[in-house]
Amino acid sequence: MVGKTAENDTRKQKLVIIGGGAVGMAVATHVKRHGNYNIKVLSKDSHTAYSQCGMPFVLAGDIENFNKLIVKNLQFFKDMGIDVQLNAQVDSVDLKNKTVHTGNEILRYDKLVIATGSTPFIPETLQPFTTYNNVFTLRTLSDGMKIQEKLKTAKNLVVVGAGGVGVEVAVAGMKQGINTTLINRSSTILSHNLDSDMGEVVQNYLDSKGINLLTGYTLVSMNGSNSAESVTIKTTVTGEDMDIPAEAVIISTGVNPEISLAKNAGTSVGDSGGILVNNQLQVKHKDSYLSDVFAGGECAQVYDFVTGNPFISQLASTARRMASVIADNLLGIPTTFGPITNPWVGVIKDYQVGNVGLTENTAHKNNIKITTGSSTGTTRAGYYPGGCSIYIKLLFNKGYLVGAQVIGGEGVKERIDGLSFAIRKKATISDMLRMETCYTPPVSELVDPMIYAIKDAYKNMDEQEHD
Repeated sequence: MVGKTAENDTRKQKLVIIGGGAVGMAVATHVKRHGNYNIKVLSKDSHTAYSQCGMPFVLAGDIENFNKLIVKNLQFFKDMGIDVQLNAQVDSVDLKNKTVHTGNEILRYDKLVIATGSTPFIPETLQPFTTYNNVFTLRTLSDGMKIQEKLKTAKNLVVVGAGGVGVEVAVAGMKQGINTTLINRSSTILSHNLDSDMGEVVQNYLDSKGINLLTGYTLVSMNGSNSAESVTIKTTVTGEDMDIPAEAVIISTGVNPEISLAKNAGTSVGDSGGILVNNQLQVKHKDSYLSDVFAGGECAQVYDFVTGNPFISQLASTARRMASVIADNLLGIPTTFGPITNPWVGVIKDYQVGNVGLTENTAHKNNIKITTGSSTGTTRAGYYPGGCSIYIKLLFNKGYLVGAQVIGGEGVKERIDGLSFAIRKKATISDMLRMETCYTPPVSELVDPMIYAIKDAYKNMDEQEHD
């Protein structure tokens, strides 16, 4: 019996996965269940199979503790027969000899998946302060645990960067009763997701909740020896500076794709800075794509559905879809990954904020003429208790829907999901004017506020765009 098992193992292909995040572990489990591979996962993280997206909500006290974010523990993968090595340092990849080199061994592979994710982007002026014991970034579960411990005693929290994570972390500090300052270099927040008029809605909301929001400022220095006692910020307009007390500082100024291993191995890098892959998510080496090496997640380049431009998607939902494509191809099921609309939703205390497709800013950068339509309504019939305001903005190009932004107390995800599908189906303004929406007082107005945004866009269009 032992001999038979050993014989079977020799016929199994060796799959090595670098990265234990959303892509790596999803590929590992799917391929193990349905394929015939010996699988080894190498992760530099101390934890595996957890939700990064849930970390701000643990800090806010909405989720009991960080262990709740661990979807599957290490024993689960061991029981499946998947060899997961945490805190593993991968030194190099040799594509010619099909080997992965770690500090301890040389691993041979038949198939390789590179899912190395991303690393925090730290502005050059802030890099000298990253060694301070109360200055953090939030990328791993260990990061979250350290921040949580520091927030237990902090009276003043400074968050640098008002993207999705930065805003969620600032809200977490506020919910914990900490005096929280959110600093943003540009004049509007969530600028990758919202136009300035929609961003202003969120800014006003944060102001009303007691967060000290400072836009148009950059953090130029942290004051203290081994830890920050205060930070110095400077306005981008006048150059005037001021000091803000801080017992904890969280830098949330973006991320970069982690491509060093892949790049050093000789794989091609795309214009976005991510690993260049084809529609089967196979990497390119020299002049050809390799049938035995795949890449996915935040380290790999994807393409925008509307513009066709390359970019890096930071969404867990994108990573999960890429994992499915990679797993299918490893199992001999030809599957492709095409351009994406990249729908996003965030929760900012009592507000839900979502977008999909182009913003006016991205349209302008791509010389795309945009017609917009906006509306404000409520999420329930006026007489039904518990209704919330909802703000909707739609963007059209040549009569086709190409972008949408929605802010409200409820009902945002569902609308963004539907509008994402409409963009993929290349819905026209005429199609959307004929849209049928359901109604019942506890969940909607008789005429959905989205209809008024469509009509507003129609009114703003040239006649030739109507058909």
